[in-house]
Amino acid sequence: MHTTTVLKTILALGVASATTASASVMSARANRKANEFSSNNCAQGTASYEHESNFNVDVTMDDTSHSVYFASGPWYYYDDKTGDGGSCAGNLIGAWNNDEDHPCVDLDQRGDDDKRRIKCVKWNNGV
Repeated sequence: MHTTTVLKTILALGVASATTASASVMSARANRKANEFSSNNCAQGTASYEHESNFNVDVTMDDTSHSVYFASGPWYYYDDKTGDGGSCAGNLIGAWNNDEDHPCVDLDQRGDDDKRRIKCVKWNNGV
């Protein structure tokens, strides 16, 4: 009887340890995120549309949004979309490659020389 109790305890501790380890590994990776803002700098209080899911691939930008906050990229930018809620179309015009120091991207321009608007973003370029 004592041997059975000891074995049950060891098995229970082993299962608890494995479950805890799995949960910590799974929570280490953030969800894919491409949250839209009405400001051009992702200012707090200006969030307009949130897209946070590991099932996001193509995320179309609303015409009233002016910046996007990324997480868990890479995200690729396109200058067209098939429609709201559709998919990316047109030309590939840039990418966000997990630059955690600069997670906010202006949708209207990327510097003084490039004023093409980002209309859609695609996670990992659909791979």
